[in-house]
Amino acid sequence: MKHIALIALGEKTSYFCRDQLHRLLGNRINISNYYTEGNLPQRIKADFAIFTSRLAYQKTHTHLSDGLPYMISRRSINYHEVDKLFELPAGTNVLLVNDCIQSANDTISLLQTLGIDHLNYYAYAPGMDDPKMAKVAVTPGESRFVPPSIEKIVDIKTRLLDITSLVEMLSRIGLLTYYADFLSAQYVRDIIQLIDKNQRYKNRAAQLEQELCRLEASRSQKTSDVNLQAVYHFDDIIGSAPALQSAIHIAKRFADSDSTVLIQAQSGTGKELMAQSIHNASERADGPFVAVNFAAITETLLDSELFGYVEGAFTGASRHGSIGLFEQANHGTIFLDEIGDASLSFQVKLLRVLQEREIRRVGSTVPIHIDVRIIAATNQDLKVLIRQGRFREDLYYRLNVLPLTLPPLAERKEDIPVLVAAFLKSFFLDMGASEMRDWIKEILPVFHQYSWPGNIRELQNVVEYLANVCDGRPRPDDLPSSFTATIASMRNRQGGETAGENLKKAVLQELAIAARIGKHLGRRSLARNLDVPESQIRHICQDLVKEGEITLKSGRGGIQLRRNWSEILDSRGDIARNQPLL
Repeated sequence: MKHIALIALGEKTSYFCRDQLHRLLGNRINISNYYTEGNLPQRIKADFAIFTSRLAYQKTHTHLSDGLPYMISRRSINYHEVDKLFELPAGTNVLLVNDCIQSANDTISLLQTLGIDHLNYYAYAPGMDDPKMAKVAVTPGESRFVPPSIEKIVDIKTRLLDITSLVEMLSRIGLLTYYADFLSAQYVRDIIQLIDKNQRYKNRAAQLEQELCRLEASRSQKTSDVNLQAVYHFDDIIGSAPALQSAIHIAKRFADSDSTVLIQAQSGTGKELMAQSIHNASERADGPFVAVNFAAITETLLDSELFGYVEGAFTGASRHGSIGLFEQANHGTIFLDEIGDASLSFQVKLLRVLQEREIRRVGSTVPIHIDVRIIAATNQDLKVLIRQGRFREDLYYRLNVLPLTLPPLAERKEDIPVLVAAFLKSFFLDMGASEMRDWIKEILPVFHQYSWPGNIRELQNVVEYLANVCDGRPRPDDLPSSFTATIASMRNRQGGETAGENLKKAVLQELAIAARIGKHLGRRSLARNLDVPESQIRHICQDLVKEGEITLKSGRGGIQLRRNWSEILDSRGDIARNQPLL
């Protein structure tokens, strides 16, 4: 039985090539494998020696027995693994990592010779400084030498002994005639496997092409029934309040970006209007704008609505399948409204879409790349939902790249008149400025006091209501019942202000009458004379001091008028004739 010695630099290469020879030659030849790192004897005895590389020969040939015939093998790429390289985008920088720089350069040459030249290769071996110019490493089975800065490793397995070297080896040991047919059959089998693999790829490509045709047909059918255009622009946003103008200024800056926007605002503040304006001011303005309201779609339909589905995905599915809203928004913007209402299970899927920019239709395993700009909105505090376990923190940070807050109507009440005018115009009541001021005159104070929990949408509804029920100028009593408490509070406050003014006049009259006869009154005397609590007199006196009507003297000085008593009595009529002398 012939004895072959196989010598490599590294242990992994040594055992890999030994296994290749065993698969080819079986047990008819005795094979001993050696490597420089560990098991190299002082003298290698065999019928023939084969080195896996020139460097292996240079380092170990002195261990050969005298007269031992040898050869340096050529190596080939493991073609069962090269398809991994075609998954990398063209122009990607990659480190080609091997156990020595010569082997790394040899592997690069082999790959380029095979036509796998769409990547930018940089040779790397142990002992070299990490160039840090690539995030991907390609290695023929030497992953242990990959530097730590690399994010992705593509292992194309150890290089094979080339068929031409195997033929030369068998010829030199006199066994080529015996193994020629077997060797040929081995490589023909490998070729057949590669052809079969290629055919399966072609079949899959044909399936994808059919799906694409169905997708385009479905798109044409579906988009004919759906308006995918944004109609609002920044010029359509009404108001000059500083808080609103600040939000518009920020939103215009966001329109220049393609990053995800998160709009947080109360219901009725115009979140979709702002989202459409951002879309129409962006480079995606010619693309579709698709709005999704998570509060309006049941969880059972959410996947099929947003991601679409293929034929047979579920009972009742369309025969040709259907595209989802994400695909409809391709090359445009998708507006995810009320994102806080999305279920936790769907949030996981949405997070993957944000990370990978890919979707899978229900019932399919084929990923579909999408090019969409995402604008999300909510009227809830997402941080509170995170603490309650109802919203994923990682999804929040994926969405909250460009945060935008819209002011509620309660913080921009100076815009109410111009908003009312715009709403009246939409109800075919186009008024001039003076007519508008007259129309709103009596109800505007109530509007300024009202809290507007429904924001601009509520204001629009109220104006529409008044336009339908009032023939002329509306009065506070014409307002809906939701304003009753505000109107009552205003009237009570006005009544309180009138009573307070009357009490001030009464105090001044009492002090003037007393001063006329040379007397001074204190708080206790005033409270007794006017039949009111002394605490109320104290507050009135404090107000009169601020107004410059009186001064307060300690001790018996009491309260003194700063004007002459006659001015006070004259300004209120001849009260002295109706009042007894004190």
